[in-house]
Amino acid sequence: MQPSKPPFATMDNNTAFQDEENLSISHILHVFWLRRQLFIAVFVSVFIVGAIVLFQITPKYTAEAKILVGAAKAQVVDVKAVLSGDMSTDDAVKSEVEVLTSRSLAKKVITKLNLLERAEFNPGLKEKSFLSNLNPVNWLPDDFKEALGMHSVPLTEEEAEERRLAKATDIYLEKLTATPVRGSQVILITFKSTDPKLAAKIANTHADIYIVDQLEAKFEATEKATTWLNDQLTELRVKVADSEKAVETYRSTHNLSRGAQGEGLLQGQLSEINSQLIIAKAARAEASARLNQVENLLKNGGDIETAHEVLSSNLIQSLRQQEAELKRKVSEMSVEFGPKHPQMIRIQAEIADLQANIQTEIKKIAAGLRNELNIASSREQSLQSSLNSIEFKSGSSQKDEVALRALEREANANRILFETFLNRFKETSTTQGMAEADARVISAAEIPQQASSPKKLLILVVIFAMAGVISSAVIFMLEMLNPGLRSPEEVESHLGMPTIGLIPMMNEQDAIEHILTKPHSSLAEAINSLRVSIKLSSPDKEVKSVMITSSVPSEGKSTLALCLARGAAQSGQRVIIIDADLRRPTIEQKLGLLTKSKGLTDLLVSDGKNIVDFMFKDEKSNLYIMPKGHADYVNSTELFNSNRMKKFISVMEEKFDLVIFDMPPVMAVADARILASLMDKTIYVVNWDKTPRKVIKAGLQQMFSANANIAGIALQQVNLKQYGGFSYNNSGHFYHYGKYGQYYSN
Repeated sequence: MQPSKPPFATMDNNTAFQDEENLSISHILHVFWLRRQLFIAVFVSVFIVGAIVLFQITPKYTAEAKILVGAAKAQVVDVKAVLSGDMSTDDAVKSEVEVLTSRSLAKKVITKLNLLERAEFNPGLKEKSFLSNLNPVNWLPDDFKEALGMHSVPLTEEEAEERRLAKATDIYLEKLTATPVRGSQVILITFKSTDPKLAAKIANTHADIYIVDQLEAKFEATEKATTWLNDQLTELRVKVADSEKAVETYRSTHNLSRGAQGEGLLQGQLSEINSQLIIAKAARAEASARLNQVENLLKNGGDIETAHEVLSSNLIQSLRQQEAELKRKVSEMSVEFGPKHPQMIRIQAEIADLQANIQTEIKKIAAGLRNELNIASSREQSLQSSLNSIEFKSGSSQKDEVALRALEREANANRILFETFLNRFKETSTTQGMAEADARVISAAEIPQQASSPKKLLILVVIFAMAGVISSAVIFMLEMLNPGLRSPEEVESHLGMPTIGLIPMMNEQDAIEHILTKPHSSLAEAINSLRVSIKLSSPDKEVKSVMITSSVPSEGKSTLALCLARGAAQSGQRVIIIDADLRRPTIEQKLGLLTKSKGLTDLLVSDGKNIVDFMFKDEKSNLYIMPKGHADYVNSTELFNSNRMKKFISVMEEKFDLVIFDMPPVMAVADARILASLMDKTIYVVNWDKTPRKVIKAGLQQMFSANANIAGIALQQVNLKQYGGFSYNNSGHFYHYGKYGQYYSN
């Protein structure tokens, strides 16, 4: 006999691939439909658990306050060195955010509001929950904790208070946030608390203490600056007095007197004489030029009347007018009188006297200019002599003047520094107590009406979605972990073999009796279909011997063998079932028989020829049963591989219409492989949706290697309600089992 070949062995790869592709799409829907109850159960469980946890969460309320940093303020005086500078930059705003979230500021709020008396900020005040008793650490004795370094070191009351304050500060800062509002100088302060009133109170108190802290910092800075400036002024006042005293002492010691303008006496004299000398030289040069002009006119016979001194002389001008008047009279009288006329002679004499007086006066002017030049020259020589004398004296005191100026510069610098510090001291002392904060509250926190967290509606939606995701994940995980086969389509797809029977799920003992008591049930119909499939698997030869085996134990092969045997016997066939599972025989046990009759092993090891002595009849179904027997010492491998076994099978096929061998699992022992080649057909039982596919393939591979003629796969313990969800194409010989169960009696 040749083993049957997998039908998919003749198909090309493209066809097989397309089949799997089509199945994968519908497979998802069928998986969900099959496990819809599990999906709903997981979904509802996750949703209920999530909802319970959600509503157990203590709601938190968020209060918000807004402050404006760098607020404009009136400046009485400019004290930039003491008070804060520009607060409008981004870096300044970020710096204030750090100040707002500082531990020192948080501790001030905690102390002011006495938050250590609240369990929210002091975990030590919270009542221990039931879950805390489940902590294994609490079960350990104190000595053991101390040995492991887990025992806390005893603290003083002050240290314990500091630790509580530090812990409260950590909790406080976790609930506090300070965020700059983009594009502005506004900082948003938010605080979360389980008490809405407390959240608003803390937010407002935090902002107020921040502003007060700013004012205190400014006042402290101003006070420190005033104190420091006062100390500096005391020192500078002494330095100024000492430096000025040193100047005066040096000046009097070296006889370095100062003029009205503050310069040295010799320097003042030198400057004054030098100025006078310059004036004297100019006056001498001017007098010399005027004298030279007059002398040149007189010497060369020029018109002396054009000289400046002559022109500016009133006397000469008066004489010239008289001379001109007389000359006019001469012209008038010359018409009437001759040159010899007495009047003409008298007038001519007067004109001569006037001209003589004019010449005399001109000579006086020239003499005056000569005297003026002599005086200017003498003055110039005198001033030059005085200048030379003073210059000689000042040369010896030059070094003393340099030292004096150095002392004067030091004294002047000390005086300027003293005046600067004095002005700054006046400013700071004037503005002390007048400093304004660089921030102000523009929006106080109000008591929140609704909890900020948890967002129950949103979280419920998330829980709903997560429940769906988790339920789907569970379904797909189970599907991935589930290695079993559920339908003929899967059997053919994964094993390449036909499915010749779908046996409904039923209790083993009930199933054996069900065949007899309810011949129109779904189980009876499934057994009948299995018998028909066995016959059709070999149309050219009658199937006389059938071996039923499986991959692993507990797949229902013995129950199926009994049901098949009883069903065939009830139809009128002569049927015998042989319990060939020598290690774990179950036929007698399943039938509820207490007989200890001889059986297969006894027959094969004896020379008995009366086979009837080694079997008994099931009176309910006229089924003949051959138990395992009592020869426990036999080797099953040698027994099944013997000629007696071959002869025994031939005899059974002659005496009975159908011989059914209940064999042990293939993966457990080699008995089934030994007898496989001697059987007309082998029915391979697979537990529906349970037996791993790899195990089934391994068992079939061993059966094929033993030349087993496998009629097909019988799916045992099929859940008919779920099976309909796995009939992928809604067609086939077995589809009606899952869809039309109402046509069968229970």
